Amino acid sequence: MIDKSLFQFPRMRQQMMLLSLLSFIQAAAIVVQAMGLTQALVAIWQLRKISALAVPVLVFFSAFIVRQLMDVAKNAVATHYADENITRLRPQIQAQYFRLGPAYLHRTGTGSAVTVLIDGLDQVKTYIQTVLPKMTDMIFIPTLTLIYVWYENWLSGLVLFLMLPLIFFFMAILGLAARAKSDQQYADFTTLNNSFVDTILGLPTLKVLGIADQYEDQIYTVSERFRKKTMSVIRVALTSTFALDFFTTLAIAIIAVFLGFRLINGTVTLYPALVSLILAPEFFLPIRQFGDDYHATLNGKNALQQVNDLLATPAPAVVPPIDWPGWGTDSTLSLSGVSFRYPDAAKDTFALQDIGFTAQGMEKIAIVGRSGSGKSTMMNLLAGFNQPASGAHISLDGHDLTSFNQPQWQDSMSYIPQEPYIFSASIADNIRFYVPDASDAAVAAAADQAGLTDWLGQLPDGLATMIGEGQRGISGGQGQRIALARVLLDSRRKILLFDEPTAHLDIETEYALKQTLVPLFADHLVIFATHRLHWLPAMDQIIVLENGRISEQGRLSDLRGRGGALDRLIEEMGGKQNAVFK
Repeated sequence: MIDKSLFQFPRMRQQMMLLSLLSFIQAAAIVVQAMGLTQALVAIWQLRKISALAVPVLVFFSAFIVRQLMDVAKNAVATHYADENITRLRPQIQAQYFRLGPAYLHRTGTGSAVTVLIDGLDQVKTYIQTVLPKMTDMIFIPTLTLIYVWYENWLSGLVLFLMLPLIFFFMAILGLAARAKSDQQYADFTTLNNSFVDTILGLPTLKVLGIADQYEDQIYTVSERFRKKTMSVIRVALTSTFALDFFTTLAIAIIAVFLGFRLINGTVTLYPALVSLILAPEFFLPIRQFGDDYHATLNGKNALQQVNDLLATPAPAVVPPIDWPGWGTDSTLSLSGVSFRYPDAAKDTFALQDIGFTAQGMEKIAIVGRSGSGKSTMMNLLAGFNQPASGAHISLDGHDLTSFNQPQWQDSMSYIPQEPYIFSASIADNIRFYVPDASDAAVAAAADQAGLTDWLGQLPDGLATMIGEGQRGISGGQGQRIALARVLLDSRRKILLFDEPTAHLDIETEYALKQTLVPLFADHLVIFATHRLHWLPAMDQIIVLENGRISEQGRLSDLRGRGGALDRLIEEMGGKQNAVFK
C-alpha cells in the first residue's frame, strides 16, 4: 500500500511529524475515552449516586471531542498536502509531455495522457490524503491501547498481541492478490481510455468510411473486460474485509471469554476487564481501516507509479544554442548515417536506418513510401521529437548537431501534422499560435491567404468564433487551413515540415488546399511526407523510404521509368505513371 516514492515528496518529514503528533493525541484521547466510559459503567454497576457519574461522563465526552477534532485535523493536513503535491506535479507532467513530444504520445496513446493528467492525478490525491493519516494511526493507536490494556490486564494484552501477526499475515496474502488484480484493472482502464479517445478523435473519418459501428463494438468489448476486472478486484476486497473482520471478532470473543471466566472466579475486577473489552475493538480499528483503504487506494498507487515512470522517462537533451541566423536561400542541411530505434524495440530493430540526404536553400523535398515505411518517424526526427541513435552526422550550415532538438532550428520551423491540434479558443487565437501578439489585421490577412475568407464569412462572429473542445466543430480541411494560417502569420519560419497533411481529406478538399499550399512553398524549405503522389511534380527532390531505409532518391524525372522503388510504389497504388501525375 505504501509507495516508497511518497517519502521523496517535499516536506514529507514535517507532514509525517505533524500527523504523528495528531495521531498520538487521538490515541491518548481514545484511551481516556475508554477510561471515562468504563468508570461510568462501573459506577452504574455498583449502584453509586448519579453525582458519581459527572466526572467520568465529562472525561468521556471531552476525550470524544478531542478524538473527533484530531480526526478532522489529520484529514485537513493530509488533504492540504495532497493538493499541494498535485499542484506541483501537474505542470511537471505537462512539461514532461511537451519535452517528450508527439512521438511519445503516439507510442503510449493519447488516452494514457488523459488518464494521467485527469483521473490519474485525482487518484494520486485520494491516495496521499488517505494513506498518510492511516499510516500514523496504525502506528500509535494500537500501540497506546495495547500498552494500557496490558497494564490493566496482561492476559488481554497478550491475546491482542498474539492475534496481531495473524491479521497482518492474512492482510499481506490478500493484499498481494488484490494488487495483482488491481494492476490488471488499471492497465485495462488505460486501454479503454486510449480506445475511447482515439475513436472520438477519428469519429468523423470512421463515419465517412462507414465503420463507426465496428469501433462501437470494440469500445463495448474493452469496457466489458474492464468491468469484469473491476468486479474481480471487488471480490478480493470483500474477501479481505471478511477475513479481517473474522479475526478481529475472534480475538475480541477470546478476550471476552477469558475475562468472563476470570470475573466469575474473582481473579480480576470489573474495571480492568471492562476497559480491556472496550479498547479491544479500538486496537483493531486502524488495522481494519488500513486494510479496507488498501483496496480503495490501489488505483492511486498505480497512478502514482505511472506518474513516476513518466517523469523518469529520459527526455531529449536540448543541445546548446548555436550562432545561426536561420534558414536562407544559401543554407545547407546535410544528414548521413542517421538511424533511430524506438525505446521498446529490440536492440537491433531500427525504425530508420542509415538515412542520408542534403537539402539546400528553398528546396522542396518529398518523402514517400508505403504505410509503415517510416515517413512519420522521419518527420518527428526532423522536428526534434525523435532523437537519432549514436553515430549520426548532422550538419547545418557548418554547425555539427547531434539531433534536431536544437532551439534555433525549431524556432525556424513550422510543423503541420496530419491532424493539427485545435485549441479551445477563438479562430483568431488559434491562428496566433506562433505569434501570440499578432494584430487583428495580420491575422485576417493570414486567414485570407490560407483560403479561410469564404468560411469565415458564413460565421456570425468571424475570426472571433470559438472552436475546439466543447465549442464549434470544424472539418479536416478547415483545420489544415487554420494550421496554414499559423505558418503564414509567422514569416520568420522558413522551414516547413508536412506530415501527410491531406491524408484524411477528400479529393475535392485536398485539391482546393493544394492551390493554397503550392504558392506557399516558394520561399521556404519544404519537407513533405505524403502518400498522395500527385504532389511529386511540385517537388525538387524525392526520397523513397522502404522499411526505414532510403531505397531511392533524386528528381522525379530521374526516378520515373527506371523500374525502381518509385515505379513500384506507383504501380501498387493502382495507377499508370502518366495518369498519376496529371
